[in-house]
Amino acid sequence: MKVLKKWICAGAILMAVGTGGMTAQAADAGSINQADYKKALETAPMGIVMDGEDAAVTTEKTDSQNRSKAEIVSGNNPSVPNGQVVSMTRHQSEYASIWSKHGSEFELTKPQTTSMWLYFGNQYSASGEGMAFAIHNDARGVNAMPELNKKGSVPGETLGVWPSDTVRTQGEAAGLAKRGIQNSWALEFDTHQNIKSGGRAAGQADSFDLEFENSKVGDHIASNHPGSSASFIQHVDSGVLWTGNTPINVMHYYYHIQHVGMIGDKSNSNYLSNGQWRHLTLKWQPANHEGNSYGQMTYVFDDKDPKTGERLNGREQTVNVNVNTIDPDRNGKARWGLAGTTTTKFASNQLAVFEKAPDLIDGKTTTTLKNLTRKKEVKAGDEVFAKDKLELSYQFNYQDGQQANWANIQSYLKLPTDIDYDKAEVTYSNGQVQNISLDDRQDQSINVFLAEKLNKDVATASIRFTGRAAAVDDRREVASTTSKYTSNVMIGELTTPDFVINPSQELTLTVTSDQHLSLPVNEATTITGQVDLDSAATLAHDEPIWVHVTINGKVQKEPIKVAEDGTFKVTLQANQLQKGDNVIEVVATSGELRSNAEEVTISCSGCLELTAPSDVSFESKQLTGQRQELKRGDGWELSVQDTRGAGSKWRLSVKAATFVNEVGDHLLGKPVYATREGKTPIEKEMTPIVTHETTKKQAKNHNVYGVTDDWDHQTGMFLSIDDGATTGNYQGELTWSLDDVPS
Repeated sequence: MKVLKKWICAGAILMAVGTGGMTAQAADAGSINQADYKKALETAPMGIVMDGEDAAVTTEKTDSQNRSKAEIVSGNNPSVPNGQVVSMTRHQSEYASIWSKHGSEFELTKPQTTSMWLYFGNQYSASGEGMAFAIHNDARGVNAMPELNKKGSVPGETLGVWPSDTVRTQGEAAGLAKRGIQNSWALEFDTHQNIKSGGRAAGQADSFDLEFENSKVGDHIASNHPGSSASFIQHVDSGVLWTGNTPINVMHYYYHIQHVGMIGDKSNSNYLSNGQWRHLTLKWQPANHEGNSYGQMTYVFDDKDPKTGERLNGREQTVNVNVNTIDPDRNGKARWGLAGTTTTKFASNQLAVFEKAPDLIDGKTTTTLKNLTRKKEVKAGDEVFAKDKLELSYQFNYQDGQQANWANIQSYLKLPTDIDYDKAEVTYSNGQVQNISLDDRQDQSINVFLAEKLNKDVATASIRFTGRAAAVDDRREVASTTSKYTSNVMIGELTTPDFVINPSQELTLTVTSDQHLSLPVNEATTITGQVDLDSAATLAHDEPIWVHVTINGKVQKEPIKVAEDGTFKVTLQANQLQKGDNVIEVVATSGELRSNAEEVTISCSGCLELTAPSDVSFESKQLTGQRQELKRGDGWELSVQDTRGAGSKWRLSVKAATFVNEVGDHLLGKPVYATREGKTPIEKEMTPIVTHETTKKQAKNHNVYGVTDDWDHQTGMFLSIDDGATTGNYQGELTWSLDDVPS
């Protein structure tokens, strides 16, 4: 008997039947566009070092079934020596992924910032499929990927993170979700619309973008949870399959993604694959309290110019991210990285440069220029004199971090001009010294690689250059320089101050008193110093020397005559100074001679000080189970001294931790602060209890304000006990805060 099978589709329905995947062709079917790939490497921006044992990321996999083709390659940008690039996809029908190593995880309980450059090729409408940034706790670790289709490939529309929609009989979204990366959140950069629908969509893995079927959205950025059923909308295609004369009702299924936080351009469907490097910054804000399962991820795209590196506004979205979905075991961490795919029809060169890993290290850099001859730091706009001994330092400081080592630190230094350098070295906090050959300079540029890793044992490294300011005949301005560095977790810039070189001076002024002072507003102080003539000038010069004083930019009328031994004193009265910081500049002149200018900073802010007891008590009293109020015990003495001058204001606040007895029971009750107007409960957040303005009399006498002096049996601090409180010896903690209040 011959069996006749017929499939009858049921009109305008939402589902279809089909088989097959989108990445069946072998990964070595030929490169996509060699010229485009070459251009991408030649324009690749600077990023972190991604190879070596201290790298935060890896392309290596431990599962032979993993099909990833991602690899670390060398960039060819002449302005980025030794640059490294992740080559994600270079061929048709390809899948790639790069994930963080163990010990370099994304910390979900702390604010995090990470940034990267992404390249999506120049295929425009023929581009595909795209890439995705993801954080996950998939048990497969670096091997995490969607399930393979029947031909052993990763379907293109998954972008390497979403589930494989290749089972047309998958009637539950939960079943679909299991075929993607589990316990994850992903941000997709989709360069090809997958909008197949109807009778041939089911099982084809080509429908995830049906949300945009009737819109002008093409390339787009969006997010959701690949391993969660809530991320997918089901489409159903029903029909009748005839076996002989027997009809069989058949249901087939396919799905689209709910795109959250979408960024796209309806006027430009080829928004991503435009032959340019694109910058991405992600900022993570964890859940704001323990019971909240949602953190927030803010992503900003195109926030840097790919050619200049200058900041741009970019396009921004903030989305809620379910931490319980990513981290069901509550370990507080997640693996992070990138994945991407291409297909036989839609393929692009896709590359990435990680600019900053999540906050794995708290590392700081500073740049200082010191005048060793004058024993002072040279700040922006300052003067030095010809042949002054100078020291230029670039400091790297490891302060803390999840990552054990701040390593592979490579600096590309551009040294200031007009310094005759004579020595260079790196000094480490463990006493090690690394020599630098000045012969390695090319004009003003020199590259320095730190041979030591920085960590808790070796916390600092300082790259030091010493030399003398150039011998100049006329005043010469030396421009600021900006250098760059890269490492295993971040890149950054190192900027030197601009300064001026003056010819050898005949008149030199030195401040011999402290150059940073702090004193109450109603006191006076004296600045002392020394003025010297060089030997040649002394023989021919018999005019008096005067010191001119400028206070906060205002030149004082009367200069001060320098004594015969070259010393001088500048006495400043309280009424000459303003509240806050005062900048005092002194410069000496004698006839046509003029000395260097020196600055003294006087902080005229006085003192605001709280005196509080370390141990106080409330009265011991039998608890009745009823509401009652306990009086203060001994030791309650609080006072505030404010020497900042009349009109200064301050505010005293207090917060209370829960009172607990010896067996861990919490007291049903809390402290209260009572005034004539009423009572204020003291909670776990700071509560203001006293605000005061210093009077003229108090300022004159530096009087102490006794906070507790006016407390009596009806006012001050008490302990309020609620109904049901049980007997016990309870202890708690009060925290006081004294704050300046603007006038």
